[in-house]
Amino acid sequence: LRVAREARRLAGDATPMQRQMIDALIQRYSGKENTRALRFARAMDRIAKRHPDDVSVGSITADAWMLQPDGEWWDDNGKATDPAVTRAMAILEHSLTVKPNDPASIHLYIHLTEWSDDPHRALAYGERLALLAPGASHLVHMPSHTFYRVGRYKDAMMSNVNAVALDKTYDRLASPPGGIRGMRLHAHNIHFGMGGALMAGGAERGLELADWYMATYPQLLGAPEPGEDAYGVYRQVMAADAYALYGRFGSDAQVAALPEPDVGRPLMRVGWRYARGEAAARRGDAAAVRVEVQAIAALLADRAFKGAMADRQVGFAELFQKVLEGRAAMIDEDYPTAIAAYGRAAAIQAMAPEGGDPPMIWYPTRRSLAAAMLASGDAAGAKAKIAELLTDWPSDPYSYYVLYRAEQALGDEPAANDALRHAGVEWIGGEM
Repeated sequence: LRVAREARRLAGDATPMQRQMIDALIQRYSGKENTRALRFARAMDRIAKRHPDDVSVGSITADAWMLQPDGEWWDDNGKATDPAVTRAMAILEHSLTVKPNDPASIHLYIHLTEWSDDPHRALAYGERLALLAPGASHLVHMPSHTFYRVGRYKDAMMSNVNAVALDKTYDRLASPPGGIRGMRLHAHNIHFGMGGALMAGGAERGLELADWYMATYPQLLGAPEPGEDAYGVYRQVMAADAYALYGRFGSDAQVAALPEPDVGRPLMRVGWRYARGEAAARRGDAAAVRVEVQAIAALLADRAFKGAMADRQVGFAELFQKVLEGRAAMIDEDYPTAIAAYGRAAAIQAMAPEGGDPPMIWYPTRRSLAAAMLASGDAAGAKAKIAELLTDWPSDPYSYYVLYRAEQALGDEPAANDALRHAGVEWIGGEM
């Protein structure tokens, strides 16, 4: 506030718009705390209406409006929950007609449209954002928010492979305080890259990212540090994608060599158990999978999950437990048990947004539910389940593969061939 007031004192030669922006900043930092952000948004909006073609004013104003809603920007149908969202959208869409290559407008537009009813509208802008700011890791990363939502998992992976590389370069050249571990968004870049790799079958890139994540945040394996906040929990949730990559694509030796996390890290222990269970499922060893199921069940029974977001931690653990329970049942051809386990996993997953950012578990568990339904003889039900989940996870390769098998079972070869073609669009992991 002191700086803003000093700016106003020195603004004798400023333009009228510059003085208005200084006054808006004074609104932002003075008066009642609970009205500051709204007063700033309204002040900026008045400036934006006077200068609609100034894209810098537009991006500041849109950002101010985007910060107004208390909850989500969009409801479950992808409709705006607050007039502030509608206003921000209008400002950004106008700015992009004035200056289609403005990085700030594109950045905000990707965020704003991601969970709307049409995330595709940011696609053309996202495709060129990295070229507009090739040295800014966050802007190189940003298109993956759109890519993941529209089902371009390979591109989501590579956007973040590139962003992680830029973070490493910045760390080497600038030696920022706290190093690369202190870059708050670095973990997010790795996580998003791992999520894309898991969906696309990008084993090589995915395992490289998993190794880097675990090497960058080794403290997650040790005893909890004093004063860990919710972000510490999120970093453990992110580690689950690293464990999923080891379980899905790592060698048996690699999985066996994974260090056991400290007993004070139940979330990390869930991820570690999940990796071992997935690896056992790939070997067809149902008994070994059940060992991991029982270990996660013991963590739940012991009420090991405490601290920030304890309820969500419990849901996270049960979700992974049920997925492994389903894996073991599928190996044993116990399809009713598999359907029940995957059905519970899908119900837990549905409690949080699916299909982006990326989600709390790396894939749509409804896919596994559909596969179990198909194996039990319910091809029509499996087909319907896949059609339902593809609205949230478009172009999911393995969902299309399950659909291919369902269409075959239903005797529709043209539809089966079409599903198989779709399965190959985003898959780079070899034979399914």
